[in-house]
Amino acid sequence: MAIIHSKAILGIVPRPQSAGALHFAKFTHVFDVAYTAAGNILEMGVLPPYAKIAGYKIIPEGAFGGVTFSAGILSGILGADGARVQGTELAAAATALTAAIDGVVPAAFDLANSELERGFGLTLSGDVAASAAKKIHLLLQYYQ
Repeated sequence: MAIIHSKAILGIVPRPQSAGALHFAKFTHVFDVAYTAAGNILEMGVLPPYAKIAGYKIIPEGAFGGVTFSAGILSGILGADGARVQGTELAAAATALTAAIDGVVPAAFDLANSELERGFGLTLSGDVAASAAKKIHLLLQYYQ
């Protein structure tokens, strides 16, 4: 199994500047390299330490055919490779990747606090051919 890291994981991570304020982060993964679904997880974004989710939206861009997905918090250290497990706090398994999904899973709003940054993972049910026109956006609202 491999963990594929988006640019948000490899680069600068947004950080809140004031306690209690609502913050917004947009994470985008462009499929400019082919994605092989077998055993892979796309680590797509980050939830800062002690942050709580206030809202989210997952937006596919481009044609993904019959590919479905699940999305949630990844176990382990942000950006690490190896054996990590992805939850389904944002989207249950077999959610169609055809239209925008507003945050509707109650578990997303009830996450326990963590002193560590946590990664958001997406698991896709099928391969995605390389195309700069294929993207997934995660729009996240959070507070601390």
